[in-house]
Amino acid sequence: MSTRRGIGLCYGSLCDVSAAELVRIAGANGFGGLMLPPFPAAQPAEIAGFRALLRDNGIRRVVLDGVMAPLPRCAFAAEHGWTADQHFAVAEQFGVDCFNVPHYRGDPATTVAEFADALGPFCERAAAARITVALEFLPGTGIPDLERALRIVEAVAAPNLGITLDTWHWARTRATLADIRALAPGVIKDFQISDRAANQDALPDSEQWGRLLPGEGTLPLGEIIRAVRANAPDLTVNAEIFSEELRRRDPHDAARAIAESLGLVVDQALL
Repeated sequence: MSTRRGIGLCYGSLCDVSAAELVRIAGANGFGGLMLPPFPAAQPAEIAGFRALLRDNGIRRVVLDGVMAPLPRCAFAAEHGWTADQHFAVAEQFGVDCFNVPHYRGDPATTVAEFADALGPFCERAAAARITVALEFLPGTGIPDLERALRIVEAVAAPNLGITLDTWHWARTRATLADIRALAPGVIKDFQISDRAANQDALPDSEQWGRLLPGEGTLPLGEIIRAVRANAPDLTVNAEIFSEELRRRDPHDAARAIAESLGLVVDQALL
């Protein structure tokens, strides 16, 4: 299948597979980008040939998720002993061109100044490696919403720093289409998409689970895609669909279903 539509596949949408298998599955289903976990599973020989594998499968963009080591008061990263050096080593091995940076389970009291002090040198190092840095806002953390993410971006003032627009967290924070349309051009550095049920707000809130295939819920995904593309025309639309049902399926079958639903939504949005 040829790559088209500028769509990407996130590792969390499938059951656990190796990094090499994820590339092959993505390529076989027309994805042009992918998101890897913080420390992808791969054999030494696979790492040595990973960039060639990306080229052979038509993968042009690679996002590394969970890049949390540079963030202040991020207990999850501290407990695991993660370091910035490790993130950059993974980036070099796996052809990464974007870091997705969530303050996952981080202290909500963390200040903008603390983020700016930590992210300034990190973004400078990333820029030297030609890597963009995308802050993902998550309710209940030190980057709980779009407004806080933008304040941090402004404070750091690094050209390669911006935000991740994740439709799941966009909906959780009651953000609006107007908020997306008002963003400074190019500030969106990563775009993660899933759908949400009409009654989702009445259910227990989840930072991850309960996501639906694009088109199966009620989010205005077409309008969101158009707004994001107006901000960042070349950005890949990455399917991040944490779904227990999808993870029970054969990964090839799950990827095929994601490609079909996401491709339809993107094609309709860009007509």
